[in-house]
Amino acid sequence: MQFDNRSTIAFAASLSLATAFLACASSARADEGEAHTDIWVYSSEGALRTGSWNHDTGEVTSLSERVFGAEFGEDPQFPFSIDEPGIGSDLVGSTLTMNLLQGLGAWNGNGFDAANANLLASYGGQDAFSSTGGSFSFLVSEGLDLHADFTILGLGDSDPANGIYLAAFTFASANLATSETFWIVFNLGLDEAAHEAAEEWVAANLVPAPGALALLALGGALGRRRR
Repeated sequence: MQFDNRSTIAFAASLSLATAFLACASSARADEGEAHTDIWVYSSEGALRTGSWNHDTGEVTSLSERVFGAEFGEDPQFPFSIDEPGIGSDLVGSTLTMNLLQGLGAWNGNGFDAANANLLASYGGQDAFSSTGGSFSFLVSEGLDLHADFTILGLGDSDPANGIYLAAFTFASANLATSETFWIVFNLGLDEAAHEAAEEWVAANLVPAPGALALLALGGALGRRRR
């Protein structure tokens, strides 16, 4: 089959448009996959509070957010570690302490049980473990975009099992009341639908009762209530 010049030009133009469309669609999907919410720390009425922000644009997207998500495995060389969510703040010159509360939850499909794993939160040579509770501190500088390391550890020498893990935190600083408890829901190897379901459960069941995760440290179980 032969093409005249007009047919060849039209075909090339159509191919170019199709290629451009596919590239844009692929880029949009990649951007959606990379979207996440970082933690914004500020003060109001004498207390620390948590919201959410977009560190790419610098936009504070919410002044009331207490449930955050993160995905282990983004770096295949460090499959059990993640440096998300990041932390931003407008409290320039203040020292903030991020407290990891004792206890770690594991998603059972309808809530959280005590996890057979441990979470390590690290920053600047300071380590905090969910098995005992702990903290790390940092100075807020202009344009802060802090990324601590979060690592999920199996018991003994074993690797952690795939699952969704729940850790509870607070922020503290001198001359301000400690923040309300907030949570990070970490996903290791499960699909995004399960991750979202776990985040929704936390928002519906734990945000009104911030001390609930402490039961896990005592061997109690969450998740017996149905939504």
